[in-house]
Amino acid sequence: MPDLPLPRTNPEELEKNVKRQYEALGRFVEAFELMIDEVRGACIDRIWDAVTSDAASDYGADRSYRKGLIEISFHQQNMTAKPLWDTMRAIIAEIVGREGSPHHADYNRFKSLLGFMEKEYSFLFWKRNELLHGTWLIGYASNEDPHAEKFRIRKFKTTADGLQVVEQLPQDVSELSSLTIRCDRMRSWIAEVDWCLRKTKPLSDFFKLEGKRWFHRFLASSEEWTTLSGK
Repeated sequence: MPDLPLPRTNPEELEKNVKRQYEALGRFVEAFELMIDEVRGACIDRIWDAVTSDAASDYGADRSYRKGLIEISFHQQNMTAKPLWDTMRAIIAEIVGREGSPHHADYNRFKSLLGFMEKEYSFLFWKRNELLHGTWLIGYASNEDPHAEKFRIRKFKTTADGLQVVEQLPQDVSELSSLTIRCDRMRSWIAEVDWCLRKTKPLSDFFKLEGKRWFHRFLASSEEWTTLSGK
């Protein structure tokens, strides 16, 4: 409930802040779903390549129909973010681990890289679940925040100690936008791994391991390396 009596506020500033907060939420959801779609696409394409190259035959059906049959399982409602990721990791492990695979020598590097990526991916899908299943309070002014520059999210979880408040949720546009950026970066890493497999590119062209952290560059000739936030 809003504070009573209501604080003095500037209606234009209030409306502007509410609009920016809804827009930031929309961008995060869009970025998250694009990231998930990248995982789904990698699963479908890698299975498709394996099926068509091994079978090397036309089953009397066109390409889109056969690929569509594969897509069914990956678009099924129970294939949410976590099972999709687990499936993609298993598919890549099977492909890379097969003797004769051009990436067979990099098996352990693929495994290490995907394990590193999974920590960030897990953070993002849990954060997404907490955000979308919470109760959003946008546009509620207070004496401390008369123009509602911040929003609140009420979310609880059950634990062995009883009911607990979910902590460390975004409270303003900048914090929400940072999650969007992390989804976009994670999506690009997934796409790059898939690119290495599709085009038979060495993993070392785009990824390197330093200590326990992996780094990525967009171009094989680039000297600019970036890593994941790693919560």
